[in-house]
Amino acid sequence: MQLNYIYKNVYFMNSFIDYETDVVPVYFSSRTVKFKMYSKYDELIDKSKFLLTSDRSNINLSIIYDASIKEDGYDLEIDKRNIVIKVRNERGIRYAFRVLNDLVKSENGKVRLPLIKINDEPSFKYRGIIEGYYGIPWSYESRKDLPIFMDEYRLNTYMYAPKSDPYHRVKWAELYPEEEFKKLIEFKESLEVKHIDFYYCISPGYTKGDYIFDYTNEKAFELLFRKLDQVISEGVNKFGLLLDDIDYVLTGDNLKKFKRPGIAHAYICNRVYDYLKDRVVDLEFVMCPTEYHQIGESLYRDDLKRLLNDEIKVFWTGDNVCAEVITDEQARVTKEAFGRDLFIWDNFPVTDFTYGVRQYIGPIINRTVSLSNYANGYIINPMNLYEISKLSMITQSHYAWNSAKYDPNRSFEIALKSLGSEFFEASKEYIKYNLPSVLTHGFLDEERRILENNEAILNYLEGVSKSAKKLLKLDLPIIEELKPWLERTIEEEKIVKKILSNTYKKAEVLEFLEDDKFSGSELFDNLIKKYNILTDEEFEALIKKRRGGQWYRIWEERK
Repeated sequence: MQLNYIYKNVYFMNSFIDYETDVVPVYFSSRTVKFKMYSKYDELIDKSKFLLTSDRSNINLSIIYDASIKEDGYDLEIDKRNIVIKVRNERGIRYAFRVLNDLVKSENGKVRLPLIKINDEPSFKYRGIIEGYYGIPWSYESRKDLPIFMDEYRLNTYMYAPKSDPYHRVKWAELYPEEEFKKLIEFKESLEVKHIDFYYCISPGYTKGDYIFDYTNEKAFELLFRKLDQVISEGVNKFGLLLDDIDYVLTGDNLKKFKRPGIAHAYICNRVYDYLKDRVVDLEFVMCPTEYHQIGESLYRDDLKRLLNDEIKVFWTGDNVCAEVITDEQARVTKEAFGRDLFIWDNFPVTDFTYGVRQYIGPIINRTVSLSNYANGYIINPMNLYEISKLSMITQSHYAWNSAKYDPNRSFEIALKSLGSEFFEASKEYIKYNLPSVLTHGFLDEERRILENNEAILNYLEGVSKSAKKLLKLDLPIIEELKPWLERTIEEEKIVKKILSNTYKKAEVLEFLEDDKFSGSELFDNLIKKYNILTDEEFEALIKKRRGGQWYRIWEERK
């Protein structure tokens, strides 16, 4: 029997109950429901597979509250007389019912129910997405799909923080216009239908915006509190205050009063936390420090450790804006530096630092399986290309749920197959060609080895080009986003053929390079170098700079 999730524990002896009917008849009533705070069970069970009856002779379906189970976790046990679900919260119910629905298999008008016991629970309490990238925010259509996607992959936290929303950052002090605010709240409510927590994040420390925050000025706090009141009025009780990507050098009265930025940042966060605590129930509050990456201690972090309210969570991205790796030791010393559990802000698959040049399609790798020992939150920062981001986010959802059993290759295969077998088969060569990213060199070494073999180069690129052409024929939302990169890949094969046959003109190469949608492959770059087609200055401007900082390649050289 093929199981669809990676569970903590599964006990199964290949034993089943076979029904002669096309549904499993179950006894289900108010007596069998011991989790009394929730009443929508009949909306979660798949009625094409189960028939809810009042006949006690049928298998008994029970839902029981169990405080010993981890939040969002569940126990599911099926024997010949009972289906028992034990949970602690409503999300656990949703996840348990989805597994139960998947376990029933239909064939030739008959159904089969396995006798099985599953214990399942998440590695991280908070698992989710922060829309925290630079660039055009997600479309309305993407936002309609997001709650469905997050629910399917057991992500429970969404944080609203797109850098290009002016009312989040540049115009943080201004209230949202009525129409924009209405859309934001409708989106929040669509998430809550799926039991996904909505965090409203604000970034008042941006020093190049319309309003410069003055920590010594009560008027600044009044404007900030007024903005928070706008979302509080619609039932928001979870917040983020983001102080990332700002100039945190204090001047004037701020310098006189606070001396150091860490003290000022603890002060604003504590003031905001206290204000919210008096106005909302069940408050959750996270801050992003200016020193959100690097490892271990600093004077800034020591000030936060001493002064920041213990209830405030703190973001950390690892040893860079996007961390090549996150190890146990890195997480341990950084947790100690902040004096609290971390909230991981994983800047993958976000590519805003490549300014639209790259898109990353690959699994999350190089994160310690023990990261949840040091962090209670794992939050994904995706690309502004929503459909492409989903492939990596599926793997990250698997990692966040069960880090110890996470297998990136298996997880990535599941993600690719989620778009259908046709996409999975058609994409193989293109995915390989595009794989290099902040997290992996992919097949760059293999590409370097074939540089002296023109036939091997042509065969390789022919396969990649065919893959791109097959993908372009598919009617899928992801193809619309991928289209510029797929088309460039096809053109890349054509120009390489001319280079290898020495029939190219430099003007053709320059014209080709007007398209800045690069793949992960650097085969073309290496051929340009090999045949001295561009000057050093041209190569620097048209290729090297466009690929952006390659800081992640330094890591492997460290001792």
